[in-house]
Amino acid sequence: MPRRVIVVGDTAVDYYLRLPRAPGTAADEKITAEHAIRLPGGTGANAAVTARRLGSEVSLYSAVGDDRYGEWLIQALAARGVRTGGVRVIHGTSTQATILLAGRTRQVIVDRGVADHLGTLPPPPASRADIVYLTGSGAAVARLAGAGLAGYVIAGIEGGMAGTPGLAAALRGARLVITNTAGRDAFAGQLPAALPVIETRGTQGVTIHYPDAPAERIPALATPAVDATGAGDCFAGAFCNYVGAGLELTAAVRLAVAAAALSTRALGAQSALPTDAEVRRAVAETEA
Repeated sequence: MPRRVIVVGDTAVDYYLRLPRAPGTAADEKITAEHAIRLPGGTGANAAVTARRLGSEVSLYSAVGDDRYGEWLIQALAARGVRTGGVRVIHGTSTQATILLAGRTRQVIVDRGVADHLGTLPPPPASRADIVYLTGSGAAVARLAGAGLAGYVIAGIEGGMAGTPGLAAALRGARLVITNTAGRDAFAGQLPAALPVIETRGTQGVTIHYPDAPAERIPALATPAVDATGAGDCFAGAFCNYVGAGLELTAAVRLAVAAAALSTRALGAQSALPTDAEVRRAVAETEA
């Protein structure tokens, strides 16, 4: 039976601008992009699409604007097999991330738009889910992590969420936390002592911080990367899928690390998401 995953998080338009490798322009001069494209993205949406790609039944609870991108984003999610009944259309602009690529450097500038309304969404029917992943908004994570949701609740937090009222205390309602190094540093001393924390570290892999055991390091999978946008979201979605399938923590992390690496093979957070067979084959080849 497919695992049932609910994701609460943001949905966004990823607007890519590829810039010349060495623009060589003064601060007040224009730079002409060599390539521009808009692709579906968003922290919650990327995780949801990943889990669906790997075999889970996934419902996304999110918000899009009533602008020209809102319906496009919903259709993109539905086309990828994600259930969108929980995606609300709110008056305002859809969340947009402008991603500047210049050579090997990448800069992401986010216009949150309606993502700040995620904290007003009604709690999802978590009794219908094996895994509930909360991300995209400090207010939403704080409100829902402390709401007594049924199922295996995972909180995805970022450094910018530090200082959100009630968030640190609400995390006691989660089974574990996923964050990156900046997020873990920002929440230093605030996370519940009994909570395992999974720290994603980019090309350095992942560290699992246990409350009562030494930290465990899982190395990254060596893959030629085209675009690392959304790799952390892919990791979270893959982890939800594999934990929902009954794998123990370390095994689920190993597979999720491989999925995240494979997701960087093409431009766009959702363009190169791997299948379960690809992930397992990559892990088997690495171990061999």
